[in-house]
Amino acid sequence: MAQAKEIKQRIKSIKNTQKTTKAMELVSGAKMRKAVVGAVSSRTYSMLAWGIVERLMQYVDTTQYAHVRSFFEAREIETGKKTRTTLVMFSSNRGLCGAFNSNLAKMVASYVSTHPQEEVTLICVGKKGAAKLLARGIQPTEVYEKKDSALSDESVRTLAQQLYQHYKAEQTDKVLIAYTDFKSAIAQNPVVKQLYPIVASDSISDLIEDLTPEEQQRRHMKRLSDAPPADYIYEPTGLSILEYLVPRIAEVQLYQALLESNASEHSSRMIAMKNASDAAKEMGQQLLLEFNRARQASITKEIAEITAGSAAVS
Repeated sequence: MAQAKEIKQRIKSIKNTQKTTKAMELVSGAKMRKAVVGAVSSRTYSMLAWGIVERLMQYVDTTQYAHVRSFFEAREIETGKKTRTTLVMFSSNRGLCGAFNSNLAKMVASYVSTHPQEEVTLICVGKKGAAKLLARGIQPTEVYEKKDSALSDESVRTLAQQLYQHYKAEQTDKVLIAYTDFKSAIAQNPVVKQLYPIVASDSISDLIEDLTPEEQQRRHMKRLSDAPPADYIYEPTGLSILEYLVPRIAEVQLYQALLESNASEHSSRMIAMKNASDAAKEMGQQLLLEFNRARQASITKEIAEITAGSAAVS
């Protein structure tokens, strides 16, 4: 009966694990629903923000204002020098979310290896993503914690200001953000998007298609050339509005990336915990079958011993 007792203890342990994973699945599901609402509802605002900047760039003369124009034009890199690229990666602070962090780290590592002409500085928002990069031999420069829920853009405002000041002071030539774009509860795609210089997108589908910055720039210029003339009155001036919007656009895009990342993280964790619960249930059923077999074998053995003893006495 020792074998049956051991199996019974394993069944009890698996049932306890199943209760834990089921609870985590329910919690992640509740967080996912809130995160998805935030991510989806803010997408329209994020896209329309690009439209405002596009119209301003079309009708505001910035030729004499290099500090503003530089945010919309790629910088020329001297021959023999590398492009200084800052890449911000949104991952998670906690694990147990399947391949969420691994896929993101794999994409970032692939970008670094396929762009040897760039000197990439990595900033990680989320500790687990930084750990995945370290495992691949890539050292992040800075690591920030990422909150499970983002109620406002205050959580990214400091980072947005830091990126804005670094690009304005020409300490970096290009700023990219890497995050997991939410499509559905079972489908999330890691993407890389260019933040500076600002390249407008047609819609959120540009992020899903993972267009290159060159393709985004081509579409952007085509829209400007096809756009009908319009007359706007700006107060105080178009230039001052544009100067205000440049750092604000960065905050909007970083906040949207954070919302998409949170929705994807909770979805991945919910699916991972559901798979773990299903696996625990299946394992428990298999062990229960083994337990019944072991118990039956033990009973049969005892009956055989009693019968043999009775026959010997008689």
